[in-house]
Amino acid sequence: MKRFNSKDCCYVTRQKRNEEKLPTLKDVAKKANVSVTTASYAINGNELIPKETRDKVLTAAKEIGYRPNGIAKNLKKSKSELIGVFLSGFKGPFFNEMLEGVQDEVVKRGYEMVVCASNEKHRLLVEHYVDGAIILNYHLSNELIDSLAGAKMPMVVLDREIDNPFIKNIVLQNEMGMELAVSHLMEKGHERIGFIGGPEDSYDGEKRMKGYLKSLVSHTLPVNERDILRGLFTEESGYGVMDKYLSHFQKDIPTAFICANDEMAMGAIRALQNSGLNVPEDVAIIGFDDIEVAKFFTPPLSTVRVHKKTWGKTAADVLFKMLNQETESETTEITVELISRSSS
Repeated sequence: MKRFNSKDCCYVTRQKRNEEKLPTLKDVAKKANVSVTTASYAINGNELIPKETRDKVLTAAKEIGYRPNGIAKNLKKSKSELIGVFLSGFKGPFFNEMLEGVQDEVVKRGYEMVVCASNEKHRLLVEHYVDGAIILNYHLSNELIDSLAGAKMPMVVLDREIDNPFIKNIVLQNEMGMELAVSHLMEKGHERIGFIGGPEDSYDGEKRMKGYLKSLVSHTLPVNERDILRGLFTEESGYGVMDKYLSHFQKDIPTAFICANDEMAMGAIRALQNSGLNVPEDVAIIGFDDIEVAKFFTPPLSTVRVHKKTWGKTAADVLFKMLNQETESETTEITVELISRSSS
């Protein structure tokens, strides 16, 4: 017969909590009509969230009886029951869907999720306040992540590949996405295809750049350095680099551009339209990510779809397998697909 001990007591308590269906962060977000990300930031006092929004989230949490796990209370345990998600920032619509995928898995296991956006050595990682971490933050160096990962701090990285037994890589098929985009444009008759990439320190951005160049070469299409632009993954930067490009070269431009994300693609389209050019009649545009607004843009944006929620769910699932000391493959790739709309 199995002996009763304190671990059993904790297990029964967790089971009882789950049966009572205590309010979750997702419930708070729904009540306040905000994303899970915004709710997490607001509850944790992040200054990126406006006071009005923060007050609305805190009021919603109070009304439904939501209480986050206390760090001090969990220090007495061997586990904090907290999963940390570390992002490079909180701008843009990409993260919400991915975080919902993470949150679904976290709640299923009776854990809580803490979302952090910082370009510093975040103390939650350094001081082991979380049981494990999911990282999509190019500000955190490979050296730092490699040094912090261990048996008591497993990590899943989404924006790089690191060879460490306590780190698992869940990456996108970036190069495949570029091949799909180039092939699509070739089928439409395009032979000169430009590219708008992101910052050089972005893993995904550089993988997409590499895939673009590789696909041009494999299809014997010309590679023109002047047709390769760089933005900052924002709509404003996409507009700016395209506007500057058009002012320099005017009519001698490619008949199509592929952009490393949807926001830059939207900015590029606006710049083309403001200069009197039509999309896709004069210049076709393809983005990458398939954010929610892409299908509502004018014209609706062709893009490489990233299954963002699947990405988040897979990352969380792999992390919990590591916490349970289950074996897992070194690198997992999340599939992508081309979504053809009116911009191409």
